[in-house]
Amino acid sequence: MDVYEAAVKRRAIRRFQDKPVSYDILEKCVDAGRLAPSGRNHQVCEYIIINDAEVLPGIFENIGGSAKLPPEKGGPLPANSPKAYIIVLINKKREADANRRRITLYDVGMAAENIMLVALEQGIGACPILMFNENGLRQALDIPDGYDVALVIAMGYPHENPVVEAATDSVEGWVDDQGVRHVPKRKLADIVHHNRFP
Repeated sequence: MDVYEAAVKRRAIRRFQDKPVSYDILEKCVDAGRLAPSGRNHQVCEYIIINDAEVLPGIFENIGGSAKLPPEKGGPLPANSPKAYIIVLINKKREADANRRRITLYDVGMAAENIMLVALEQGIGACPILMFNENGLRQALDIPDGYDVALVIAMGYPHENPVVEAATDSVEGWVDDQGVRHVPKRKLADIVHHNRFP
């Protein structure tokens, strides 16, 4: 698939097959994140790859948001929980200046998108999660004080195929009677301004 096709096809996946994800695939995803643009090339992001079946539950209990929605609202059944995670960390020593955090968060976002696009190419679905218990993750993964947890990316082979549709009155996602998640997106014509704001 070409880059445009991957960008258009990538959706947040919340339900995963009961199938492990190899470390090699996850490492390839992180390598793509490592090579993303970085403000002043500070390269503040570091990563924890998790695919051990014994470690996964400790991560799941420390995340929230859409990954924890009830099944009728598009969340996973217990068998459909993530089978891997990539935790994006901020190395505060490399960041050096707390006032740089705005730039750092852009770095995190660009790395995360690279990770998720490469995952898609490998047949892996992903869901970026910003709602998590940082202290719980620190304890579960022995994360030292010199690092902040920036993002959790839940991953696995998809067990759903969300449908993208044109947004009308609302951009609120919804789940139909068959359990299919619908993702309304604003139309291109509604968000593009050519040469100047009208």
